[in-house]
Amino acid sequence: MIPKNIKKEHIIKAIEEIKKIGLPSRRNSKKFWLKYKGKLYPPKHIISLANKYANGKELDPKEFSGGAETNKFLKELGFNIVESLFEKTITKTLKENRRKKISKSNHNERCPKCKETVKELLEKIYGKVEVNYNLKVGTLPEDFKNTPYYEQLKNIYEALQNNRGFKKFVKSKTLPNCDFFVSNQKFIVEFDETQHFTKQRGLTLKNYPEKLELGFDRRRWIELCDRFKSKDNDPPYRDEQRSWYDTIRDFLPSIKEDLKPTVRLFSKDYVWCSFDPKKKSDVKRFEKILKGDSENWEIEEIREETNPSIARVIIKDEWEGNFNDAKRLLENICEKWPKDRKVKFLITCGGFIQFDWPKSISQKDIGDNKNPNENSLKKLLEEAENLAKNLLNCGLDKKLSKFTDYITLGIDTYKEKISKTNNYIGNLHAELVVLVDLRNKKFYLTGKSYPTSNQQKGLVRITDLKTHFFDLDDVGKLMILGCNDLTIFNPRSKNAKGWRKDVRNEFLELAKSENPKIVLQHPHTTVKKKTWLNAWNGLRKTLPSVEIYSSSGRYYESDRLDKDCLDDILKSTKKGNTSTIDFIIKKISIT
Repeated sequence: MIPKNIKKEHIIKAIEEIKKIGLPSRRNSKKFWLKYKGKLYPPKHIISLANKYANGKELDPKEFSGGAETNKFLKELGFNIVESLFEKTITKTLKENRRKKISKSNHNERCPKCKETVKELLEKIYGKVEVNYNLKVGTLPEDFKNTPYYEQLKNIYEALQNNRGFKKFVKSKTLPNCDFFVSNQKFIVEFDETQHFTKQRGLTLKNYPEKLELGFDRRRWIELCDRFKSKDNDPPYRDEQRSWYDTIRDFLPSIKEDLKPTVRLFSKDYVWCSFDPKKKSDVKRFEKILKGDSENWEIEEIREETNPSIARVIIKDEWEGNFNDAKRLLENICEKWPKDRKVKFLITCGGFIQFDWPKSISQKDIGDNKNPNENSLKKLLEEAENLAKNLLNCGLDKKLSKFTDYITLGIDTYKEKISKTNNYIGNLHAELVVLVDLRNKKFYLTGKSYPTSNQQKGLVRITDLKTHFFDLDDVGKLMILGCNDLTIFNPRSKNAKGWRKDVRNEFLELAKSENPKIVLQHPHTTVKKKTWLNAWNGLRKTLPSVEIYSSSGRYYESDRLDKDCLDDILKSTKKGNTSTIDFIIKKISIT
């Protein structure tokens, strides 16, 4: 039976997950399809995934029926179900999804032509490529005893041994051959089929040191391991063995100085044999995929007002806080910045960058997340500051300083769900904001102090409310807010109780005593002009000293079909006399 609490928004999130990660084998549909925004998805699998967002785990397909039960449920939620007799539609949709000559659903990931094509594409770009190359290295932790990563490798090896009790899963003295080795550039390319995405592989990846350089997205590989949970029991220890060999290949470039980071391709991401090595466009597309640029971001539009004091980054699509995307985007903004224009502040959205929760900080270390341990909170703020420094290094700070004196960076710890009022987020997380004075490289840190009711059990609060206020020599008093902090000024917040009431009252009194001239808010997303309207109105009444206020954010919510127009959002998120430059950013998927 399908749980009745699965709602439309859960279905849409399941669709978004399939778009991002892909469809596992054997979960396709034979007769019926859910058609959404011109694309087709298997209805029963969608229900299974949607249950994860509604009830915390994927629904076993044995617990409910496909066909009539599933289709009726989806139709009642307003979705369109089509039959497979629409063969042309399905074929067309699959082609649009991957620009393929071959239907992905009929393509086998073990297709030998795919690997041949990958080799030809690599040769087209880099020259000589060796297949099944022997790296001539050992396979036991002791073989790497005199290297900087011996302890990490030893710990991962022991974790695999303890996982299922297989102590002797290494059967070869030398590492089995890698898929491809690009001789001129000296890097490994591995072609990972679904059999690589196992629980054991996820275990190894989660234990990689944060600073280990990789030529693939570790977080996505972990997600794929959690998604597929593949098993290969021939021999019984095969999953441990394969995971360990993959681990060595990932670590080797950090051990052998002459190697560049190992690149990994997922066999199901594309029908690789449909790429044409003779086509410049296909070669260029493949090169971007190798560099991790499967999605590009570009400035769609720059809206410039007279005498701007603030510049805002407005993102019109799903944004995951990827560090490299953020750096490239700011570089691009510098390149496209309007001539002869300089502002005081460039502001970004909440979660503009995300980082993994530090392994050194446990729930016990944090204690009560509403009043967290001071030392643990300090460590989180230090992580955010270091991330901001890394983002701005290599000259980006100097480039930005030509156009703005300050930049604010929304920096969150990684979490699966974006922060919205209706999203329950119970896992430990922090939402921080770093203000950087680009003129003298000073870093000021604060973060969210007033969480939504749905995240208050997980958010590690910034308890020192004074960190929201700054007295800057060139602009005067400034107040910086995490996204939901602004609701303190919403008249409805006077009904708050308990600790929320105490925080609200303390914040209001502090704000009145500080009398800020400028207020900068960092919401994660805004698609309705009324979202913050009452709060901004309340702020104006409470703080008549405020001359300028503005916020940046994402103009995107996957489950909202009733967005207000962008013009209205831009107007409603700043004070009427605040003049801005708005960089409107959109995603460009490689096709």
